Amino acid sequence: MNRDACALRKYEDNLNVCGIGVVILSAWSVFKITMQFLTKTKNVAGDYFAQFEEAEKGYALGFLIVFIALVLLGIALIFLLHAYIGINASRAAKRLPYKKGYYVWAIILLVLSVLSLFDYVDKIRNLKEIETTVASFIIDLTFIYILGTVVISTRRIKALRNAQT
Repeated sequence: MNRDACALRKYEDNLNVCGIGVVILSAWSVFKITMQFLTKTKNVAGDYFAQFEEAEKGYALGFLIVFIALVLLGIALIFLLHAYIGINASRAAKRLPYKKGYYVWAIILLVLSVLSLFDYVDKIRNLKEIETTVASFIIDLTFIYILGTVVISTRRIKALRNAQT
């Protein structure tokens, strides 16, 4: 086996494992967004309902239900985006038919994930929740590493496959 074939196999294995990792860590993203939403909604909902008269509370409840449904739809779309990236990365590594858009979405998600790290600057100052913040930070760094590996492995696989033909 020549050197290029070994490198190709290595990057295909990396891409496959990281594709599966993106799908698994999508559960973390969904959980994190849901918890952030629920903690903020709990405080806002009480203030929201206090401002309405008794006759208007039915409309307010209907609006709140629609709002929560839209947020849940957004969370489902986030999960589906992660699944799209992960499944197609894994399929590309196995030389199965895949959608090439996963690479672009992986780059977009990587940039957004790196930018979201700046949110930890304020959270790290809250010493009461430092353990939760550090754990979240480590998981987010792991996710960034996995997405970075997906992007790099995809580029190297493409280059190595083109060199073989």
